[in-house]
Amino acid sequence: MSDIKNDMGMTVEFLPDGVKIDAIEGETIMQAARRAGVMIDAPCGEHGRCGKCRVTVVEGETDEPSVTEMEKLTPADFAAGTRLSCLAKVQGSLIVEVPNTSRHDTRRKATTALPYHINPDSYTKKTLVYLSVPSISGDLRSDLSRLRDSVPFVKEIDLSAMQCLYNVIASGNRTITAVTAGNRLIGVESGDTVAVHYGVAIDVGTTTVAGYMVNLATGREVAAASTPNPQSAFGADVISRIEYAGTQCDKVEELREVVTSSINEMLYTMAETADISICDIYEITMVGNTCMTHLFLGVDPHSLGQSPYVPVFTESMTVPAEELEICIQSRGVVRTLPNISGFVGADAVGVLAASNIKARPGLQVAVDIGTNAEVVASYNGRAVACSAAAGPAFEGARISCGMRAQPGAIDRVKIDDEDLKVSTIADEKPLGLCGSGVIEAVGELRRVGIIESTGAFADMDDLTGISDKLRNRITDDGVILAYAADCGIDNDIILTTRDVREVQLVKAAIYAGISMLIETMGFTPSHITNLHIAGAFGTYINPEHALNIGLIPNIPLEKVHFLGNAAGAGAKMAIMNNKEFDKIIASAADVEYIELAGDTAFSDHFMMAMLLSPGCEDE
Repeated sequence: MSDIKNDMGMTVEFLPDGVKIDAIEGETIMQAARRAGVMIDAPCGEHGRCGKCRVTVVEGETDEPSVTEMEKLTPADFAAGTRLSCLAKVQGSLIVEVPNTSRHDTRRKATTALPYHINPDSYTKKTLVYLSVPSISGDLRSDLSRLRDSVPFVKEIDLSAMQCLYNVIASGNRTITAVTAGNRLIGVESGDTVAVHYGVAIDVGTTTVAGYMVNLATGREVAAASTPNPQSAFGADVISRIEYAGTQCDKVEELREVVTSSINEMLYTMAETADISICDIYEITMVGNTCMTHLFLGVDPHSLGQSPYVPVFTESMTVPAEELEICIQSRGVVRTLPNISGFVGADAVGVLAASNIKARPGLQVAVDIGTNAEVVASYNGRAVACSAAAGPAFEGARISCGMRAQPGAIDRVKIDDEDLKVSTIADEKPLGLCGSGVIEAVGELRRVGIIESTGAFADMDDLTGISDKLRNRITDDGVILAYAADCGIDNDIILTTRDVREVQLVKAAIYAGISMLIETMGFTPSHITNLHIAGAFGTYINPEHALNIGLIPNIPLEKVHFLGNAAGAGAKMAIMNNKEFDKIIASAADVEYIELAGDTAFSDHFMMAMLLSPGCEDE
């Protein structure tokens, strides 16, 4: 057991982690968990609205449940010691068990395929140099001047690099490796270390942080890792985190620190996998939505939450790794790809690069499906972008039995002549329903007529041709997907009418965003040449269900392509080759941004897109 102490009298122990901390009377269990490094999911931003942060108080005293908590939990829940960790306050020493269903854990990974071969030519470079010996009767130039013969492009010199140069020469070694970042000399290393040169592309998503380590000398990916974004403990979406930060510098810094800590853990994990030192990493390229980019750099994102939603910056930034407390080579650099607008960020720029849609013929559409769906459309080199506030329903939030895509989450639903069947991630007993499972459930129930195009459940008398077993699953609350006896929890897993409504709202926003961009460019969905779907969620959805419930336009399925983590792939392209980095920046600079908020045309598209049917706007 590890202990974290702060000299307080009471303690809170978290099971099964075995972490015990000294607690502060009056703080919530979630606040104590956060200090202990135990990440509890809080999609609603600790307001008690979602009911997802359930814990079991095994021993000890808490305050009396609030009205809000009593609305979310049953008498049986309270009798079993269940509380909402965001509302229950510490009143004495506690032992608390955090179930898997309340933990912020992400296991699924998405691929990062590049659109074409890229030769390694990174921003940071290593150049092998043999430093000639000075002579009293010949070359009396300084050591630095003779070094410049091999790196003539260097214009600026770090003081630490000059100090290293002296130390290397003093050791008697004339074979050295010059390390540069752009036109700046940042380091001098003894001997030939050209092959020991690594960089990491990092995608800071709202839900998940993913990293891809690349050998910059060869261009080969040598390790990858992902971890839940710990900022989710402050809210599932960017608006919740903006509200948490307010205009308080200490809270902005808190949000920066938690994601930096998770990135550093990933860096050590990848370095171990690649069998290198953390000091062999010289460069990081980061992508994320505009809010994530601001918080990553410790910039207050408050303006993104208020009209007209103007970001503090959109430009690409280059920052010393030490300044951001990123654990790589001390003289290493961190670069971000540019943002396009307040809600179309560097992640969309990464998707634009990885999909290569500006170079493809015809009408190309790329959509990155996440808590904030970003859409980019291109025709003959012209690119237009928008952002649709999809919300976190596809991450399991706002779904009654929803959960993130982790072991035990229902990800597949199939209805046959006999009954409804489900499968789960890692084939574990069902614990809840993840985003792809939600699409599967709605799609299958819509296919057999249990859910109508309006989202309402059909009248039982109108349901002919379905089995008695399936009919028995239909209740006043919704449809039972998995019975408690077959689950890893004590209750049935149900898809409710309210859940279907949440799906309608999300998919309508995405569909309407696509429709608006296409309309802006003078086209209709039938003109789409290719639809590229990016994001981890998009990797696992069934395209037929996505089309049949109107999540995507009604086009032939052979035109639909899944890119995996295209944002991360774009970051990999940028870190592998500096010319690609410059090309990506130039490509993003002329993307036209369309603001959907307050646009009556978007509202019209949205209302029509609420229908659960192919080509929903055509009905």
